[in-house]
This record gives sequence, C-alpha cells and structure tokens, in this order.
Amino acid sequence: MTAGRVDIIEQGPRRPCRAGIAVLVALGAVSLIGSLIGILTSRDTSRPAPEPPEPKPVREAVAVNPNAVYPEASGTGGTRTLRVTFPDGSRAEVTYPAGLNLASLGARPYTSGTLTGAGKAEGHRSLTGAGKGGEFRSLTAPLYGEAETAAGRPMIRRLTGDVTLWPGPLGVDTAGPVLLFAFGDWRIALQDERAGMTFEQRRAWAQNLRGTLTPDGFLTLSAGGPLRLSRPGEIRDGVLVGPQLWLGGLSRRMLVLAPVPDCERQGPASVALDPRHAISGSACRAGFYLAASGDESFVRSALRDVRVRAL
Repeated sequence: MTAGRVDIIEQGPRRPCRAGIAVLVALGAVSLIGSLIGILTSRDTSRPAPEPPEPKPVREAVAVNPNAVYPEASGTGGTRTLRVTFPDGSRAEVTYPAGLNLASLGARPYTSGTLTGAGKAEGHRSLTGAGKGGEFRSLTAPLYGEAETAAGRPMIRRLTGDVTLWPGPLGVDTAGPVLLFAFGDWRIALQDERAGMTFEQRRAWAQNLRGTLTPDGFLTLSAGGPLRLSRPGEIRDGVLVGPQLWLGGLSRRMLVLAPVPDCERQGPASVALDPRHAISGSACRAGFYLAASGDESFVRSALRDVRVRAL
C-alpha cells in the first residue's frame, strides 16, 4: 500500500462513480457501527443494585409462659398434700380433697414493701405512702410474666442487669410504669403510680430487692438498704399485704393462702387481686388466711376442706 494522495482520472464527461460511492457508504456505515459499539460498550448496562431498606427497630421475641411453679402433690385416694414455700421463706403443708386438683393450678408469690428515704426529692410526696414512712408498693407475679407486662410494647429502659422498666397497663389512668424483676425464670412486677417514684427510688428498689429459688422452684424474696418487706399478717387500709401464695388465675379458680398469726383474733381483712378474680369467700384458721374465687363448688370446698399446717 502506497502512502499519500491518490488521484482518479476519468476520460470523457465526469459522472458519478457508483463503485466509489458504494465504498464511501460502506466505510461510513462501518465507522458509524464502530462508534455505536464503542458507546454501547462504554455504558454500564448492569441492573442497578436495590437500595437497602431503612433500618427499623427490632423487638426481641417474648416467650409466653405461665409465670408459676407447679408443685408435685403426694397422697392416694381422696386426699392430696402439697408442700409450699411463701415469699418470706416460711413453709407449710397444704392438705385438700383430690377433686380440687390444687397442684395443677400453679402457685405465684405476692408480697409488698416500703422504701424509706432513698432518692427522696425536695417536696416529693408519696400517694400511697404519705405519712406512713415511705413509698409503699405491691409485688406480684404476672400470669404470663414479661409477655403480659409488655403487652406488645417496647421496654422503656433497663435499670440494672435484671430489672427493666415498662409502660403501665393500658387503660388504667392511675397507673404508672412497671418495674419488672427477673429472678431466674420468675418475673416479679412492681406497679408504680401515675405520679410515681423518682429515678433514684426506682434504682433503690432494683438494687435492694433480692430473690432466691428453692430446690422445688418457689421464689423467696429479701430486702436490704432502705427497703423493708411487709411482715406476715401485715394489714394496710384493711387489705392483707404480707407474704402470700396465689394458686391459680389461669382459669376461673383461684385460692389465696397467707400466713396470718392469730388471724382468728384479727378484724375483717381482704386480699388484693386483679379485677379478673373477684373473691367469693374467705376463711381464717390455724394461723392461715384463705380466700377463694371461682365456681360455687370450688369455693365452698376450698374454704371448708383445705387445711394448712406450718412446717
């Protein structure tokens, strides 16, 4: 191939050369195709990666399990016996007709306590404890533990490794947040009031309430520092607030057992239960208070036939 200019000489009148035009058109087409290929190959034709979804808060799964201990009954024939432990550590033997089937009801602890002095702000005044030496609160075992307390809502904060703070129950205007204590598998709730305790007082409860499990699964509670737990038989505004065991609650049937020294000599008293279980009757003998709820036959037999003996 020679370099330089190439002249084409034709004889006669100049006419368009079809071959030359064809070559030029072909060359132009090749150049155009090459340009298009270059453009296409230079573009990123892969599908764009989808944008990651916005982060959303993740709630931890809460197990829904009965918050109770199911003691093993002994005995044959028409009578059964249970050995139980109250929250203060005292023990008792419960004898009952087999038809009542108390062992299958499950047992939950109840008690109360008073916090004195800790974190008390200037001008702060307790609603339930005003004039009575401190902040009085009840401690109960929710039927379904943390699941019942949470009710599908997120936790407010963690006070200590084993104590959390949750919103109060829905639809109860007079209730404040709930302190939930974890002692092994047990969950114990302290229901605060709407104008409730200070942060320092909640921390004092969290740091000074202690729980221990017995070999057969019952929970005993003790307190230190400025916290004092109620004594057996202690009454507040006509209601027993000392250590108790609540048998049942998952069904209509429920039996409350409370050690009350010299209960036969005391005036009338009652126990505090949630609205789902209105007390149908009560009895007091041999230093123990019994309150029953449920169908008529259960209540009648529980108050007449159940015997409790201190161990």
